[in-house]
Amino acid sequence: MTKLLSCEQAVEQFFAYLDRALAGDPLDDLEAHLENCLACCDKLAFSRRLDSFVKRRLPQAPVPDGLEARIRRTLGRTSTE
Repeated sequence: MTKLLSCEQAVEQFFAYLDRALAGDPLDDLEAHLENCLACCDKLAFSRRLDSFVKRRLPQAPVPDGLEARIRRTLGRTSTE
């Protein structure tokens, strides 16, 4: 059974989704949210481009501490604007 996610909850799962680290109910819940939320689809598309860019440019470099949290906060702020 799918659980209704808020946009904030959905955004928090984007990087796990892009890394194919979601399965079962969490994956179903996120995909159900994306079917009905155009704003989150846009944010996921941006996250996908960002993830691809970073992986192409810095394949061996570690991600700086706090970067993921800053990106998540920024994505979360855009959902209320």
